[in-house]
Amino acid sequence: MKDTKLAAAAPGLGSMGIAVNTTPRDGAHPLRRIAAVLWRSDLRFARSGWQRVALALAALGALVLWLLPQAVVNDPLSLLHAQSVRIFYMVDDLQLSQLPSSFAGLLVAIAIGRAIFVIIVGLLDLLLYRRVTGRAFDWESMINVSLVNGFLMLSGVFVLANDGLRSLLAHYDRLLASVPTLVDLNGALALVVAALIGDFCFYWSHRLCHSNRFLWNLGHIHHHRNRNLTQLTCAIEPPLMLLQAAGGISLLMLPLLSKLFTTDIHSAGLALIVMMLADTWTDPSHSTAMYALESKSRLLKSLRRVLVTVGVHFVHHSREVEGRYGTGCNFGARLSIWDRLFGTYAEPGDAIPETGLFDPKADLCVNPLRYLLLPYARMGLELRGNAWRDWPRILFGRVDYEPPNPVRMSH
Repeated sequence: MKDTKLAAAAPGLGSMGIAVNTTPRDGAHPLRRIAAVLWRSDLRFARSGWQRVALALAALGALVLWLLPQAVVNDPLSLLHAQSVRIFYMVDDLQLSQLPSSFAGLLVAIAIGRAIFVIIVGLLDLLLYRRVTGRAFDWESMINVSLVNGFLMLSGVFVLANDGLRSLLAHYDRLLASVPTLVDLNGALALVVAALIGDFCFYWSHRLCHSNRFLWNLGHIHHHRNRNLTQLTCAIEPPLMLLQAAGGISLLMLPLLSKLFTTDIHSAGLALIVMMLADTWTDPSHSTAMYALESKSRLLKSLRRVLVTVGVHFVHHSREVEGRYGTGCNFGARLSIWDRLFGTYAEPGDAIPETGLFDPKADLCVNPLRYLLLPYARMGLELRGNAWRDWPRILFGRVDYEPPNPVRMSH
């Protein structure tokens, strides 16, 4: 978010594995002093001595933590006995019991390949980062993001187990049951329509996350903070589905449109394989190695006409391209057609763009505590320091809105 008036943290380098940017007041309560140190300390490891060993161990642990979300999303081991597989992002999973066993096995094999492909791309980012970008790989950022993602995944278990949320969704399902089906589709046409509907819903939900302060500051900003973006340094979003790009209005729009246009994709045949392969190619969308490969291939660039390739999505994370609508551009998940249609498409260049928040003074938050809580603390201070009549715009105004009494805290 663009805001040049805000003070930014400028951590200095410490010698004990962390960096502390300020010193708490001597007269402060001991617990407040500890909390201040934890809040203001960034992960920093020297590249020699025992800190080098500590960095290696922390990085190894971070890699293991990074693999956990891949297992949750793709779960290659359970796919061996899968009852369903994802064909295309934002399209309902395909039930394999309704397919011939040989064809179902082929789809499962592609799904396993998709999971392995994401892992390989992540490791290539690590190995080739310096060659691709000219900079050293950001180990501290990878460690920090893995800790953040681990916490968000754990908290997600409690969110999904919430009885109130499940009851609310059940009520919505019962409401949808009374909605008449206008068009009943099947086969390859049904698959194409389902993909279009799913991506259309994601586009608007994602765009809303970039234009509404509440959804941006309390959810989606986590996903966009990193300035050294790779497949290994990409933070997931908070587990509350309303704050996620794939949640929000998608939770309302997608089930409704899917009921109005019922789509049976089981008889789609070879179209299922084509869509799965397209989904596999676009899945690792934060990879510098994939961006470099795409920028050198005319064939891969041509896929941008239809698909959100890694280049297209990487520009979405760029702090060099500020869109006309809120923050960013290229809001589609898998299809670039909606951005082209609604004027939010930006063509990638050959050079990998600088990523992160638009404010050049934004806090990098190489600290899992601050990474998670900074947006909440900032909005809380904004509410506290401004009149109640300004609260609606502070909470739900445009992302670039600045309250009358801005807080002295970085984004």
